[in-house]
Amino acid sequence: MSADGWVVSVDGGGTSTDVLLANTSLETAYLKSGEGTNPNVYGADGIDRAEKLIREALYERDVAVENVEICVMGMAGISHPKHRPRLEEACEALFPQASLLFTSDAELAHRAIWGNGPGMTLIVGTGSIAIGEDKDGKLRRAGGFGFQIGDVGGGYWFGKSLLTELIVADRSGDEEVAELRKRVTDHFGVTSFEEALEKASGDESVATVAGLAQEILQLAESENSIANHIVALGAEGIQELVEELKEKIGFSGDLGLHGSVITESKFYRSMLMKRLGFDDWRKADFPAVFGGLITAGAAAGLEELVKLSVQNG
Repeated sequence: MSADGWVVSVDGGGTSTDVLLANTSLETAYLKSGEGTNPNVYGADGIDRAEKLIREALYERDVAVENVEICVMGMAGISHPKHRPRLEEACEALFPQASLLFTSDAELAHRAIWGNGPGMTLIVGTGSIAIGEDKDGKLRRAGGFGFQIGDVGGGYWFGKSLLTELIVADRSGDEEVAELRKRVTDHFGVTSFEEALEKASGDESVATVAGLAQEILQLAESENSIANHIVALGAEGIQELVEELKEKIGFSGDLGLHGSVITESKFYRSMLMKRLGFDDWRKADFPAVFGGLITAGAAAGLEELVKLSVQNG
């Protein structure tokens, strides 16, 4: 890659988005964050937001579009036939001269932890997925089919499960139910559960619903039986996901963890690690978006990422 050659890496999630503008020859990088852009959640609006965020990063770093040699787009469900053509069209129009790589946000996270080395990564954020390499070096996965239809044990699944439990217990006067209902209404900034349900069904509600996960985990740790039940089901689903991947790739090594739901809750993480039979775990020293540099071949390994002087936008 030339000294003027820049790489754009995008980690477009359902809750937030990171755009990384990097030049490994110059050992410099610029990281800018924004709202969620995943087109499976936000449709064309998400793609437009991602393009705007990229343009802002280029402008703020004073990098010309023609000096971008590679653009890596990492998003969950990136192969979706409804949105992939629109995303490709937007990237081709923005970077007509660049090489374009389309991959999952899970691969970015995996590469940010392991580089090109062996390992398995469990990602539990808005959704859930396990990813790792088989004996032929091919990335395989379990789960990650989209929080709309599954992703058991992920943030959105937690929030949706709690709302469902409270709908079923609509007429209950149980103290635990009342406590959960109060947590939900406070979380959504409303006064009634019906208003919370209305907000939860909105197009821009994904991050807010997923945010209920931390409330549920806190209450489960405090021995709220309903929250405990939800968390136990989530942990069981994650265990099945990891076991499925281990069978696919013949895995017997170390485990990497990524995603706020699992990395920020010691309670949930300890429960999962015990179920999975792992004593230790590994996390990335960089945001997942840096994994795009390894995916693109712009960085040979994690040691090159350490050399980067990073500014935040």
